[in-house]
Amino acid sequence: MKKNYLLSVAAAFLLAVTGCSDDIENGGNSGGEDDGNNAYMTVHISTVADGVMTKVDPSSPNNDGSGWGEDGNGWLGELPGKNEGMVYDINIFLFSTNETQSTLTSANHLNFFNTLDNAENISVDGHGWLSLGTAVDASTGGNEPNHGSRNVKITMKEDLGESEQNYQVFAIVNAGRSLDAITSLSVLRDYMEEEANKAVIKSNETNVATADKFVMSTHKMVSNANPVNLPSIVTLSARNTEENPAQTSVYVERLAARVDLAYPTDGKLTLTETSTSPVRNQGDFYLTGYMLINQWQGQTNMFKQVSPLVSEYTDELAENSSYNVGDPKKYLGDEVWKWNTVKNEEGTYNFVLSKDFWEKKTDQTALTDTKWATLYKNHFSTSLNNVDLVQDLPASGVLYEENSKTYYPIAYVRENTLNTKAQVNGYTTGMIFRTQFTPSDGFVMNKYNNGSIITEGLTDTEKNSKKFVFLTAEHYDGKEVHKLVYRDVKTVAARAFNIPDGDTKGLLVGFMDGWSTSTATLDEIKDAVSKMSEKNQLSKKFKDYLNGKLQDATVLTDALKSDLTYTKFISTQSAAEQAVLNMTDLNNIITDQIGLLAQSYGVSFFRDGQSYHKFWIRHDDNMDDYTMGVMEFAIVRNNVYQLYVSGIRGLGDPLPYTPGKDDPGTPDENNEITINVTIYVKDWVKRTNKDIII
Repeated sequence: MKKNYLLSVAAAFLLAVTGCSDDIENGGNSGGEDDGNNAYMTVHISTVADGVMTKVDPSSPNNDGSGWGEDGNGWLGELPGKNEGMVYDINIFLFSTNETQSTLTSANHLNFFNTLDNAENISVDGHGWLSLGTAVDASTGGNEPNHGSRNVKITMKEDLGESEQNYQVFAIVNAGRSLDAITSLSVLRDYMEEEANKAVIKSNETNVATADKFVMSTHKMVSNANPVNLPSIVTLSARNTEENPAQTSVYVERLAARVDLAYPTDGKLTLTETSTSPVRNQGDFYLTGYMLINQWQGQTNMFKQVSPLVSEYTDELAENSSYNVGDPKKYLGDEVWKWNTVKNEEGTYNFVLSKDFWEKKTDQTALTDTKWATLYKNHFSTSLNNVDLVQDLPASGVLYEENSKTYYPIAYVRENTLNTKAQVNGYTTGMIFRTQFTPSDGFVMNKYNNGSIITEGLTDTEKNSKKFVFLTAEHYDGKEVHKLVYRDVKTVAARAFNIPDGDTKGLLVGFMDGWSTSTATLDEIKDAVSKMSEKNQLSKKFKDYLNGKLQDATVLTDALKSDLTYTKFISTQSAAEQAVLNMTDLNNIITDQIGLLAQSYGVSFFRDGQSYHKFWIRHDDNMDDYTMGVMEFAIVRNNVYQLYVSGIRGLGDPLPYTPGKDDPGTPDENNEITINVTIYVKDWVKRTNKDIII
């Protein structure tokens, strides 16, 4: 797979460090006067770049799917002309340290931030906030060069003297205000923006074209460049004047992730060769729209957190698991997804811990908690059955070309991670794709007609107007199961009978229209009922009704004949169900009735060939479509999830959320995946799912 590499770059800011203890007593220095001793430092803010990268290849590449681990499938540049790397303001936090710029290495750079004892008593030794008059783009330049500078005062606990003191440096970019209320290490590393400011993009978070002020935070303390750049340690004293500033760097990543969509130029999707669709070779399929679902809109950890390691990719993370020697650090540690042998469960894996990770459980109490409807935009429920939520395919605007595909960024999303068994439809971020089936002249439907089941195509009016409806349902013919296409509901009920062609006893017309012309005996009627299909709920309920009437029958009376009809069966259903079963013009059916048909009878209704296909976004692919893996379905900060829809297996579901079929507790890994998507997911990190076949 072709890799795009992204070079880490730096925006340099000149910060004046003021040492004056009475500033803290008086609430900090916010004025323009110079109090106490001043020390200056240049901070290189290193974000991801719009350009070529010097990073090495991903540490654990996967050429057949998304993943694995921290580096995903490689690196992706920023959107040209957009604001993904713009710096508007920066909060800097200093902590006194015995480490130096030469002793802080990749082996120990996270030790201080992960201090286990008394973190709540480790105070911030200096804080500064710089709001730039003009934003600086920190995504351009070479190998972390300096460009742009601003001054800010950082109030220290003690006056700075001639002796040098080292400080570890942590940063939060684009918070939009001073975060001087953060006064200890424990508060900083567990910080989440409060409800009023919880957006991870402070301006136009929901609009890709205009999104701006991306919140970013420290994700590492040392450089990976060659030659290396400065670590996030600064050595300060009163000798660091404006003309002789101390030097340091901070390395930040965005809290937001992004979803990009690509599709064939005309939207036409190739039907897979193994398709068993009832409309196979009877028309064409086109991708026409999408809906991004289960978008987390709650709070986000300001600094990335990861779990202890587990030893198999099917493992659940136990609550309150301990971090062992050799595990990644909880705060700012790397994601790990490494198997000992490819496609073997044993290996080393961990989880990214997002907000409410432990609250997302699979018991009914948790799944049905009403808070999820607020915490998730487009939460997976019947509320999705609103046509206004479906977005038309992007065809212009923000886009980029990669690997001969045109990708359209469609949304920025927040981190949403889950325990292994909690990767279910009620929590996982995903897509619902809308497709259009355009029938050819060879398209036919089953139609009950006066004791026979015939096939017929669309009328000329339906063809010309492109307004048509049909149904599908499963049928067992005594040998194998087929999904068939039907003109109306009555035909679904009639097709339940496996009565041989050429029947002269009037059995089918008797069941469907009445027994006045039938010569069938009671035994023949019982035999016909015994051979009925039960593969959809309409057939099964009709069969159960007839068996109930025949159970104790020994004589075929007129009263019994009167009961053995489809009309009498309908009369035993609820009023709402009767309204649907008696409907002769399905063009008038409404959404609730479509859902009722699916839930009560296992019958799918399709209007104008439209159907819906679900796809759950993968993060680390274990290459097993039937076994859930660690972090297999997730959204992680600073990742781009590239989805390429390439093919289709057939018709999807009648509704975005189909009652009776869809359930928030359904595992994401199941055999209902019906769309081909290639997913590419730090810089932005790419994660490459297999092509999506819907």
